[in-house]
Amino acid sequence: SDGPVWKWMGLRDGILYALVGNREVQVETLKSQRRGLGHWPWDVWKGHEFADPNTSFGFGRTLLAIDTKTKLPVWHYRDEAFLDARAICMNEDTIICYAPEKFLAGIDRLTGRLLWKNTDADLLGALGPNARAQHYITGYATTSYLKCDAERVYFAGPQREVMVVASARDGHLLWTHPTGNLQLVLRQDGVYAAGPQNTNGARLDYETGAVLGEFPARRACTRATGGVDSIFFRASGGTVRLMTGTNTAQHVAPMRPPCQDGVLISNGQFYWGPWMCGCQLSLYGNIACAPADEALLEDAATLYRTALTTHGDRWQVAPLGADPNDWLRYRGDDQRSDNTRRPLPGTAEMKWKTVTAKNDLPTAPVAAGGLVFVGDRTGRLRAWNADTGELVWQTLLSTAIWYPPAISQDRLFLGAADGKVHAFEAKTGRPLWSFRTGPRERLIPVFGRLVSSWPVAGGVAVAGDTVYAAAGITHYDGTFVVALDAATGRLKAANTSSGTLSSEVDNGISLQGNLSLQNGELQFLGGGVYETARYDLETLACRNEPVVQITSSYRTAFYPYYPEYGKYLSLSQSCSDGSVLTHDANYEGLYFNNLALEEPRKGAAPTPVKDAAGEFIRQQQNRRNAPAEKVPPRWQDGQDRRFTSFLFSKANDRLLAAGHPDGKPEEAFLVILDAKDGHDLWLEKLPVPAVTGGTAMDHAGRIFVTLENGELRCYRGISP
Repeated sequence: SDGPVWKWMGLRDGILYALVGNREVQVETLKSQRRGLGHWPWDVWKGHEFADPNTSFGFGRTLLAIDTKTKLPVWHYRDEAFLDARAICMNEDTIICYAPEKFLAGIDRLTGRLLWKNTDADLLGALGPNARAQHYITGYATTSYLKCDAERVYFAGPQREVMVVASARDGHLLWTHPTGNLQLVLRQDGVYAAGPQNTNGARLDYETGAVLGEFPARRACTRATGGVDSIFFRASGGTVRLMTGTNTAQHVAPMRPPCQDGVLISNGQFYWGPWMCGCQLSLYGNIACAPADEALLEDAATLYRTALTTHGDRWQVAPLGADPNDWLRYRGDDQRSDNTRRPLPGTAEMKWKTVTAKNDLPTAPVAAGGLVFVGDRTGRLRAWNADTGELVWQTLLSTAIWYPPAISQDRLFLGAADGKVHAFEAKTGRPLWSFRTGPRERLIPVFGRLVSSWPVAGGVAVAGDTVYAAAGITHYDGTFVVALDAATGRLKAANTSSGTLSSEVDNGISLQGNLSLQNGELQFLGGGVYETARYDLETLACRNEPVVQITSSYRTAFYPYYPEYGKYLSLSQSCSDGSVLTHDANYEGLYFNNLALEEPRKGAAPTPVKDAAGEFIRQQQNRRNAPAEKVPPRWQDGQDRRFTSFLFSKANDRLLAAGHPDGKPEEAFLVILDAKDGHDLWLEKLPVPAVTGGTAMDHAGRIFVTLENGELRCYRGISP
């Protein structure tokens, strides 16, 4: 061997086969400069140009076989030319190898004897030199570009200008296909070639290369894989599952296959990941899917027949004494407006603090009736005396609480990771009832926790005597939306079908955001295809029009699952003179616009269109799609501060905000500023940032803040 580096390996019948050779070009780990979910720029990184076979990745001249039981060599073969590990494959009896622009060869798998070496001009001419890859459309230069079966070898991949098929018996040219950047899956009914974007994929005849059928193109760089009934490849946002029996495409919107591996099929399951990406996605990491449960197809009455559990007297509860100016909901109200009708003070001082969660994130606080309530991801729900910080009561659920309870009718209502809505007597913490929102009780591991397959991850919303909740993670597992009687927990309405709005491509709504009530509708972020899920408040009929497409347009990083990314909030508040206080933050914490006060919009001036993910910020910063004319703001904060929580007083146009300077979470703060001119009236340094939405103020003017280290703090105003 020329050196000690393993270039390629294969294992069959207890024999390890390998290509070995020289030491390769040494690369350095590049630290990402991006804070978001997409972590690398595409470039021809060091060594990826494959300029010198002496040091290029995967090039060697020695093939060998080793018995894995005895650990002794069985044979070795050495060639004068460098073989490319990206173009080595093995069938029943032959190892096929390729020396770029020199020859295609076959080595006997059992003996290591050279069976044939083809240098035909038509073969080498069809193959040509390797093209440049390493681009988001073509894919990685390191990708393998040769497959084989018993009869043929198939050249296709990011580096190939033309697809070339040759004989596995002697290497002679059989046929070509004009597109080379294909991801191939070899099936009995043909060669499935997933084509690059802006083209169609094709099913090709083995004998002639004739096109037997077409299917949608893949998006760019990702490997295609297949099973007995389907082919998987990347969509423009998500995954395409091509059903080979019908040649129809289904869309798996929340996640995409990793570029190098594709969707892996093993153990009766599908596997995605590990992957982090800035594409139009909702789920990141390692994800496994198993066969579906037919019980999900049952009607709502059957699904929810045993969903309600009651505890004692549900009708008579101790009065809480809530005031209309208390902080009764997450971010103030069911519209998540971050508004209070009370004036904010000019300065404040800390009155007391306590620890709510030592080892996990607390929720934002809510406060009413002289109590302040906080849940946490360990499952504890606690109530403290708002004036003294003394613990009044606590209860423990068996599951994470991601959003604080809603306070209504002397009761607390919260959604939890166990897939249930829970109701408590607010004054004492006495449990009243719980309702299973998903189709059944089933737990799966989610980032180190046992979570329902249908968690009530977006919290709850309350209107009058009705509690609204939604359960689910992905559209393909089903999204379940319910309206419950606040006093009894009785089911008033349900929608169990919005996970599949388009049966043609099998996509629909995924629960990917906190619930709110907007414009007479129940709404939440709906994943990649439907930016906002919309439901009628009376019937829960879904108001989204079905979209028949196998692409996604929207991005989410849902705070319950990705708190490091999805914690920053945007702001748009109208001041008393019509000016608008604004701050924009994108979904993953990468882009933001500085806090500013915009002039009042005059006449029929349109409201700027801002997508929920904040893609418009990236486009503006990249100088694309920027407004042709923009009135300069009245003032703009020049401190590059970003925020996890806001509380705005319409009574005196002041803003309470929690945040930190960009890139400096260790310099977290709580600030009260005057919206009229943007100057800070008061600023308190915090040990860590506040949690998302983590500020509240009750009717007595007490300010509550929950921090990422588990602290709950209470402040009181000391000057007007």
